[in-house]
Amino acid sequence: MATKKNQTSFKPGTSANPAGRPAGTTPRAKFRKMIDPDLPGIVEVLVQAAKGGDVGAIKTILDRLIPALKPTAADLSLRTTGSLAEQGANIIKAMMTGAISPDAAKTSLDVLTGQSKLVEQSEIVNRLNELEALLCPASKK
Repeated sequence: MATKKNQTSFKPGTSANPAGRPAGTTPRAKFRKMIDPDLPGIVEVLVQAAKGGDVGAIKTILDRLIPALKPTAADLSLRTTGSLAEQGANIIKAMMTGAISPDAAKTSLDVLTGQSKLVEQSEIVNRLNELEALLCPASKK
């Protein structure tokens, strides 16, 4: 089978808009150029304010230096037998008793929801295959 050659009017490395906005002219770039000479002094003032107890300055520095903590998944050992509904009930019960965090429960329920969709789709495909076999027995080889 022959493949079609990519016939686009754009060539690699060529701008689609060569007369577009020149580099360094965005408002952000202009602002950076404007404060660049004063940046060391600005940072020094910020550090001195933080050392003096300015909570806003401290927060600004820490926000830039230390990344925000992201929730981590804890190891879960929940009973995974029974129907999907029973498994969901076990997850909710574990959350209500404090055995797992609400975040862990939500993640677990999201996984269970995904599994239920996969099961549902698999059942639909099986039923369609059975119907096709009943309606068109000659097409099966």
